[in-house]
Amino acid sequence: MHALLKDLHLAGRLIVKSPLFTTVVVLTMAIAIGLNTTVFAAVEALLLRPLPGTTAPDRIAQLYRTAPGMPWGSNSIPHYQDVRERTTDVFSGVAAWTFSSFSLSAGDQPQRLMGQVVSANYFSTLGVQPALGRFFLPDEDVGRGAHPVVVLGDGGWRRLFGADPGIIGRTITLNGRAMEVVGIAPPEFRGVIPFIDPVAYVPLMQIGEIEPQRAGSFENRGNNFMDIVARLKDGVSIEQASARVAAVNAELTTTYPDNYAKSGTAVIFNSDAGVHPSLRGAQVGLAAVILGVVAILLLLACVNVSNLFLARARDRAREMAVRLAIGASRGQLLRQLMVESLVFALLSGGVGMLVAVVGIRIGNAITLPIDVGFRPNLQINGTVLAFTVVVTVVAGILFGLAPALQATSPSLIPALKGEAPAGESRSRVKRGLIVAQMALSIILLTGAGLFVSNLRTATTLDVGFKIDGAVTASVDPALQGYPRARTDAFYNTLFERLRQTPGVTAVGMASDLPLGLGSSDSRVEIPGYTPAEGEGMNVHWARISPDYLDAMGIALAAGRKFTIRDDSAAAPVIIVNRRFVERFWPGQDAVGRTFKTHGRLFTIVGVVPTGKYKSLGEEATPFMYFPRAQSWGSEMQIVLRSAMDPASAVAALRSEIRALDAQMPVVNLQPLATHLGTALLPARIAGAALGLFGVIGLLLAAIGMYGVMAHTVGQQTREIGIRMALGSTGNAVIRRVMGQGLRQVLLGCAIGVVCAGGAYAAIRSVLYGSGSMTLASFFVAPLVLISVATLALFIPARRASRIDAQIALRSD
Repeated sequence: MHALLKDLHLAGRLIVKSPLFTTVVVLTMAIAIGLNTTVFAAVEALLLRPLPGTTAPDRIAQLYRTAPGMPWGSNSIPHYQDVRERTTDVFSGVAAWTFSSFSLSAGDQPQRLMGQVVSANYFSTLGVQPALGRFFLPDEDVGRGAHPVVVLGDGGWRRLFGADPGIIGRTITLNGRAMEVVGIAPPEFRGVIPFIDPVAYVPLMQIGEIEPQRAGSFENRGNNFMDIVARLKDGVSIEQASARVAAVNAELTTTYPDNYAKSGTAVIFNSDAGVHPSLRGAQVGLAAVILGVVAILLLLACVNVSNLFLARARDRAREMAVRLAIGASRGQLLRQLMVESLVFALLSGGVGMLVAVVGIRIGNAITLPIDVGFRPNLQINGTVLAFTVVVTVVAGILFGLAPALQATSPSLIPALKGEAPAGESRSRVKRGLIVAQMALSIILLTGAGLFVSNLRTATTLDVGFKIDGAVTASVDPALQGYPRARTDAFYNTLFERLRQTPGVTAVGMASDLPLGLGSSDSRVEIPGYTPAEGEGMNVHWARISPDYLDAMGIALAAGRKFTIRDDSAAAPVIIVNRRFVERFWPGQDAVGRTFKTHGRLFTIVGVVPTGKYKSLGEEATPFMYFPRAQSWGSEMQIVLRSAMDPASAVAALRSEIRALDAQMPVVNLQPLATHLGTALLPARIAGAALGLFGVIGLLLAAIGMYGVMAHTVGQQTREIGIRMALGSTGNAVIRRVMGQGLRQVLLGCAIGVVCAGGAYAAIRSVLYGSGSMTLASFFVAPLVLISVATLALFIPARRASRIDAQIALRSD
């Protein structure tokens, strides 16, 4: 312990005596450690953190409906009720929940916000305790519409009601209905989706009151929109629970063969489904790529700092030689030098935490173009802190070990004479570090280039509709208590007024816009088509108004558009995309053909080109459109196409809605291009982050190369003086110095390009478009790095060419 304290004291003295050296080392490592901590904090919040605010989250499971082609589906209310009643031997609680859009009156203007409809036992199943008031009572899970109560989320309580504790017992207006506030959820609880903060929770028995279109869901086994969460009983394994749920499915299949013949239920731990399982693979892949990039950045910083420590080791060679000569063991010197490195690393880690705090604040400020209650919850908790400590210690070992080994094995005789120690081994290490530095820089720059190029590709993909010239808004008259007839009258009047607005060329609406966060799917039955084993027959769809295709700039490929004559009294008609036709009637004309979905027989009247519907990276997928008059819904996404600038179009749309109903909540009123930003957000975040990391890596490489070559020139001052005394010119000196460095740069670039090609295979799955490897992606990075390295080499080489031979010959 005494020896360790002495080493710490020596390390402290060294830090104080070398402020410039200390500053360069600490800042270099702090940036790398801080970026690693920030990225890991995001990964921890999204993929690793147990459900906050819950009790024993490791015993919480989620249940998903499975079917061919759709392994992670939602469930119907009757199915939830059956599972809850028949699995009491394996689950201590089974609850259901779904997201819902609420119109909440908390001031002069109602606001449309994201909340949840939950079964009364939702909070008790998750083991959550209220911050104020109470949660739902068991008798509030019976009697449809009998108990108009609501629990506020902590975020909604603070934002809308100023964290007033007196809100308990008061009545608020939710979707046009008076509801009593009975409790406040704790601040750390956000349900089972970590990045979505519900403003309020409403009991399931109220769903018919706040969403009239779902009033019949209690009897409809085909209406799958609820998610199920359950708590395993003590001693029950996930395998036992899965077996019991499978048995329940078998029983239900016997009773309801039409609903269960080709479906099942998957049971997985919530720790495996903090995000939806269908998205988890892509998110894990993207997280792994970004973590890998910041790890490369950390290695690059370690190489830079290791070079600095190697340079300093030469200056301390005499000190080490003397200590070895008077009896100190090599192990003692190694310990001292490693303690010094770890002290530098810990200082860097402390400053890196400050960098991480800034990064986390930036991350928590990220918002979506579509307001769905997205609230990132990045934080420095125990897990993130432990990660930072491990990274810091590992970094200290990485950048300190090679210089320590070199510093403790000098040739004693030259060192004691004050001469440079025999340097072949030292030079090999230095050259190796330069090569590693260049290779890591190439990998980092190539990855950054691929993701920046990926963002550019994403913005130029053919999405199947015209982005420019259109604005959108989301409206739901049912949230204001409008019945069906009044809702239809509202939309008809609004559209007539908008069509009379100068500059407007088309106005339409759809239940869901492409590349948004919502969509619906239904099973289709195609006459004469036999699905392959395991082939999914569910197809995504949207309900649209007759002018929607014009408003979106979607041209017909065949047939006709919907008209006002395609109403509820007319024969059911449908429009499909080209991929739908290619899959079920390849090489044939689909117009006039019929197939069954939604329990009815539909006739295809039109075909449109295939677009992008769920994500920019999706493969071509079938899609179908229903006329809204034959598939009614209240909540619609309005699309206004005009010759106006976006700001004027948004103002016109807002003005006309307010003219009809000043209290109508309107959300996501924005240009269509902004709506597309939701789909582009992952690419933008990745492109911006990787671009930033690439620039930082390039700067580190340039600074490192300059530092190494400047130190090398200093070491070779006497040799350069001799060469110049023998007739060597300044240009020859420049060529020689730059040649030494460029050989290592070129070797490092070659190795880096090969490694980048291997890394490309790992990241290809998260790139848009074809994901093809272009020559530009893999040759721009080396050209940029060689150019920067050449400049970094030229400065010390030029200084070397100006050395005075007489002064150099007299130097040590």
